Amino acid sequence: MVKRNVGKEILYLTQDKVIEAGINDDDILQLVKAALTEHGSKKYEMPSKIGLHPRENTLMHAMPGWVPAYDACGIKWAECFPDNYKYNLPQTSGLMILNCSETGWPICILDAIWITAKRTPAVTAVACEYLARKDSEIVGMIGAGIQGREHVNLLPKVIPNLKKIKIYDRFEESISKLISDLQPKHPNVELIPCKSFEETVRGSDVVVSATAILSKPEPQIKDEWIKEGAFIAPVDFDSLWEWKTFKRADKFLVDSLDEMNYFMGVGYLANGLPDIHAEIGEVVAGLKVGRETDDELIIDMNIGMGVEDVVIGKKIYDLAIEKGLGLSLPL
Repeated sequence: MVKRNVGKEILYLTQDKVIEAGINDDDILQLVKAALTEHGSKKYEMPSKIGLHPRENTLMHAMPGWVPAYDACGIKWAECFPDNYKYNLPQTSGLMILNCSETGWPICILDAIWITAKRTPAVTAVACEYLARKDSEIVGMIGAGIQGREHVNLLPKVIPNLKKIKIYDRFEESISKLISDLQPKHPNVELIPCKSFEETVRGSDVVVSATAILSKPEPQIKDEWIKEGAFIAPVDFDSLWEWKTFKRADKFLVDSLDEMNYFMGVGYLANGLPDIHAEIGEVVAGLKVGRETDDELIIDMNIGMGVEDVVIGKKIYDLAIEKGLGLSLPL
């Protein structure tokens, strides 16, 4: 651990300083893969989320994590309010506190919005390496908000034969802006605006849904639209999917079964879960098998874990110390 004046001051990092620390997408992928490996190997401590739900379909979650291999210890306080667009605010917000693992004292408060935006699609991307068909060419992306944008930006790094990403959102202007912003960055992948769920899903080798997490599912995606051998990553739980699709999956994975049990306990996942093949970390760690045949329907439902956040947060903190970033505040 980098020693500072522990117990006397704390480093404060705004989102600008978090970004200035200099972690890039490749770093995020490596850090997420490392965190998943530690989680799959059971070399971590991470109590299930606790949370508040002050409005319908909203959540405020405490997400602690301790990963000894990376001396990463802390907690993220994260919020998701889908109607924040009405206030011209992102639906996701959050702060993280990092702690000294030797003394327990807090050492850093940092923005967690950027970390959440980056690590969530990184988990999907890592999952694609193990669960998507190797010859996948088409991605269907449902949702063109922050998560949709970051998925579109990252997936070309891990799907080597990717040719097209089809994008649908209820707000057409969000689709247009995403494409205008990101198409120049990915000239070898065609970004295609879609008019419906069906157009987005049909023919897609990988389908990612990143919309609002609903306590009561409102299925919009019909099982018959799904391509044989598809990989599905429902970042928004079962909000848009027919239960029969989940039930018939050849392999159904989650990131944390403990956390899924928490969500069921507070009213989400009304149909429960199908039989679980593995946690994705177990596959990344080599303890469970991923895709075995091209015709398997595989679904991996990842909601995000504190171990991912603190591993990334600790790296940002270390870089900020090296570069002299942030504001030191007295305790």
